[in-house]
Amino acid sequence: MMDPRPGSDWAKADLFYPWEKVSVWVRDYLRASAEHLCLWADIVAPFRFEPDAINHARMRPYLSLARAALESAAHALWLSEVDGPQECLARFLRLMHHDFAFHKKALEADNMDTTAIDQRIVNLKARVDEHAIPVTLTDKVPGYERLVRLAATATDHDPNRWAYLWQTASGAAHGQNWFGIETHTHTPVAEYEQGHFRTITIPDPEFITDTVRAASDSLQWGTVRWLLMGRHSPELIGQATVEIYQRMPKLDGSAR
Repeated sequence: MMDPRPGSDWAKADLFYPWEKVSVWVRDYLRASAEHLCLWADIVAPFRFEPDAINHARMRPYLSLARAALESAAHALWLSEVDGPQECLARFLRLMHHDFAFHKKALEADNMDTTAIDQRIVNLKARVDEHAIPVTLTDKVPGYERLVRLAATATDHDPNRWAYLWQTASGAAHGQNWFGIETHTHTPVAEYEQGHFRTITIPDPEFITDTVRAASDSLQWGTVRWLLMGRHSPELIGQATVEIYQRMPKLDGSAR
């Protein structure tokens, strides 16, 4: 586990608000994104293939994982695509206040004790006031679609395309009807009632690929940003890629 180097942007931002480290929060967003994508990879490209294993393509779960990974990485990018540590801190404090509110709401839904989270909220407000930190905690943070668009811009992709991918992946996760129209080819084979047909339905693999790539690109660039803002070399990603490749199964059966 690496920490930001002294004098780095992350180290400065952490010093501005030492009670909660923004560098840790960003790393946790990136780890969440990686966990979602690793589950997808364990299914479609595992390090070890079982001889009798059958891999059924499940489009909705794949897109749900990609969507979750994209959302997590997009949060990390919103905190790291900044002009400096002070802007990063202001965004972080707003996001923290937003996160605390979600936590409190979840506890209240099950009539659970909110004492601990209430105290965290009180402490946050008191520290901002005491140290005259220039931020309005109640300012709204960007919604998910806005975060996805910002992530697309940060990674040199089309924000409209990514918004479409995210919306459609959300439709997949929620079981919405229109998702199937957008992402599948339907071939009628029998009219079982007038105007109603049995169909062969084939998912569009390109759509899955594009959505997973959006999540992967966001995670990769978010990781690069974390390394740069922590004064670490982004070449560490290249080293990790080599290690992963060495572990991947090959056609000749080597490096399993």
